[in-house]
Amino acid sequence: MKILAIIPARAKSIRLKNKNRLKLGDKSLIKWTIDFVLGTKIIKDVVLSTDDEKIINENINNSKIKIFKRPDHLKGKNVKTISVIFNVIKKYEKLFNKIDTVILLQATSPFRSRKKIDFAIRKFIQFKIKKSVISVSSYNKNNKRKFIIKNNVLTEHKDSTFVKKFAINGNFYIASKKFLMKYKSFFTIGKTYPVVLNSKKLKVDIDTKKDFNLAKNFI
Repeated sequence: MKILAIIPARAKSIRLKNKNRLKLGDKSLIKWTIDFVLGTKIIKDVVLSTDDEKIINENINNSKIKIFKRPDHLKGKNVKTISVIFNVIKKYEKLFNKIDTVILLQATSPFRSRKKIDFAIRKFIQFKIKKSVISVSSYNKNNKRKFIIKNNVLTEHKDSTFVKKFAINGNFYIASKKFLMKYKSFFTIGKTYPVVLNSKKLKVDIDTKKDFNLAKNFI
């Protein structure tokens, strides 16, 4: 199975300026994710998709990753991540080889567990890559969509019945190319297996200064 890891990192973030470059401890947020994925054994190919010249210059000499500079139509705050994913797949397959599977790793989640991601990939293979696998955490009354887990897949929570609810936390997403092409997403109701992350550290998803300050507590 050919797994391609994609790390998106656009320039000029709005709510937290240049967040992908921010130093958390002794390295930038983007470096946390790059270092993590290069430390895995099963993921051999990594693409960094960015329009940030500073990030490009800092990683241009890293032979272990491929840097795809984003075209103009994929720059800006209104660009959807899935559009970036499709662009990377198309370019990668044109330059290199066909792929089966994509794992999306966002720089805004600096803390990850190899054990959890190895488990997620094993589950993905067990499902014969017909389902996607993503990370979730307990719902905490934020603005994210809430879901329940039923028959080992995510489904939407539509009533007030007391049941444990979850939210997608952004730590990792895994799906086959066929799944992405069909559903235009890493997630679809009834076909996505959730890996629950209970650790407060692993749930960190940095989008605001408050999130960034929270992350500092874990280094």
